[in-house]
Amino acid sequence: MVSSPGTKVLEINLISAQDLQRPKASVRRLKTYVVIWMDPSYKLRTQVDQIGGNNPTWNDRFLFRVTPEYLASVTSGFSVAIFAVGTFRDHLVGTVRILVSNILSTVEPAMKPCFSAVQVRRQSGRFQGVLNVGARVVDEFYFPAWHKVPAIGLHDLMLKVEKQRRRNKLGLSSGENSLSESSKTTSSLPSPDDDR
Repeated sequence: MVSSPGTKVLEINLISAQDLQRPKASVRRLKTYVVIWMDPSYKLRTQVDQIGGNNPTWNDRFLFRVTPEYLASVTSGFSVAIFAVGTFRDHLVGTVRILVSNILSTVEPAMKPCFSAVQVRRQSGRFQGVLNVGARVVDEFYFPAWHKVPAIGLHDLMLKVEKQRRRNKLGLSSGENSLSESSKTTSSLPSPDDDR
């Protein structure tokens, strides 16, 4: 993915959720993770919250390369799906569609983080639970692996930096594993439509 002049980075922080409803399928202990995407062909996910139950905390950050036109549009947004880890397959807990214009402040500079709490929609269409999200816009920065993908999880990026640091200490070549091989894409993630 080649960036164009004026490209910005939209940083989304999926903080936590409260009062999530268990899926109809029997799940002993609610262990959840979130899948986030702007483009359905490239999805990212958080770590699994093992202990929060109905009130999970992820605090995972994701970086999306966006244009100024995208940020200015009132219809630009991103989608979030919350899943419960199951024995044989994961179950959809709920979904959220968040408009960027509803989160980012128009009064303060977008560089400051803005936070919002949005309702989670269950498969039945009813609202149950709240998702806490933060967002901010920063100028584009350069990481060697960042130019290959449209979005990346900060956790994944930090793992790549640490692996590169270890390789440099051992004197190994840096071109063996690319970020795009280890990035979580659509093929390895469940779709919100899977439980329907």
